[in-house]
Amino acid sequence: MKRNLTFIGLISLILIIGLAFTACGEGRNSPSGVVRQLHTAIENGDTNAINDLMVPEAAELVNKMASELRSKLTESGGIASMEQTISGDTAVVRVTYRDGETDDFDLIRIGGRWRVTIDFSNK
Repeated sequence: MKRNLTFIGLISLILIIGLAFTACGEGRNSPSGVVRQLHTAIENGDTNAINDLMVPEAAELVNKMASELRSKLTESGGIASMEQTISGDTAVVRVTYRDGETDDFDLIRIGGRWRVTIDFSNK
């Protein structure tokens, strides 16, 4: 009986953790999840991941500015919160950093995957 209760408790914990990640909207291929992965890739200098997470033109620009962006991310203290807005095959993720600064990331869904892009018309 005790073994059954332990098993049920473990399964419940796994389900709760899974629901928490789903509710936060930060699944691996959600817009906010992609932006979080991009931050990690920039911090680690992972050009392959940057190229995979962004449209080619944007990835090229980010890779050229990688050390400057890495310094900015370090100074920001990291991500404090993220808010995503999805409209069809486009999305915007507003990132608020621990230093109070914010950045908006534009994304587009290509082949079922979200990719970060740069919309120069809004800049």
